[in-house]
Amino acid sequence: MIHISKILCGIMIIFTIFTTVSDSLSQTQGFNKKSPVEKIAASSAKFLSDYMEFAETSPGEAIPRKLLCSASCIIVIPHIEIVKSRGDFAGSGLLLCREARSGEFTEPLFYKIDNVKSFYEDGGGALIVVADSDAMKYILGDAVHLTGDNSSAGKIGGDAEKNSSDFITYAKPVEQNIEGYDFTGSSILFASRDTFNAYQETIIPIEIFVSPQDVPPFLKGFGETVEKLTKGCK
Repeated sequence: MIHISKILCGIMIIFTIFTTVSDSLSQTQGFNKKSPVEKIAASSAKFLSDYMEFAETSPGEAIPRKLLCSASCIIVIPHIEIVKSRGDFAGSGLLLCREARSGEFTEPLFYKIDNVKSFYEDGGGALIVVADSDAMKYILGDAVHLTGDNSSAGKIGGDAEKNSSDFITYAKPVEQNIEGYDFTGSSILFASRDTFNAYQETIIPIEIFVSPQDVPPFLKGFGETVEKLTKGCK
C-alpha cells in the first residue's frame, strides 16, 4: 500500500512545479507587454509600412511622390477612434520633421489629432503632410486648428500640383486605400505626456533642431520607415 505521506509529497512537488512555471510565464508576459507609447510607435510604423507596400504596387492610387518629398514634416495617426463621452473622434501618433538644408530627420515626437467631427464607422488612421518650413514652425510652436484656409484634403495619384495649404490631409479606412480627407474643425497638438514617457525628459518641440535627444530604441523603427518612404527624394 502506498503511504499517504508519499502521495502528499508528490502532490506538493507537482504544485511547486506548476507554481514556478506559472510565475515564470507571468513574469515573461509582463516583460513583453508594450507600454502605451510603445504601442503607438509600433502602430505608426506598421501603418506607414502598409501604406508603402500599397503605394509600390498601386502608385496611381497613392499620395503623389513629389508631395511627400517636399514635405517638411509627416504626421502619422494610426488609429482614430470615437470619444464616447463627447461623440467626436481622436487619435494619437507620431510626427517627424527634417531640417531643410541637411535633410536630416529629427527625433519622432508624439502628436495627436482631436475634435474630429466625423470619421469612418469601422475606424482607420490618418497621414498628414506638413507642407513647408513655415507650416513646420507653426505645428512645432503651438496647437493647430485645421480650417479651410490652412488645410485641404490631399489629392491621390499623379504629380503633386502646387498646394497653398499648410496641412494636406489623408485618411485610410480599415482594409481600404488611402484617400484625401477633410479634417476641417479638428486640432493637431503636441502630446507632451506621451513624449515625456518615451524620452523620460521634457521636450519643447520647437527646440528639437537645436537640442537633439537620443531616440529610444522602440522609436527608431518609425524613423527608419519614414526614411524609406522618402528615399530617393531630391
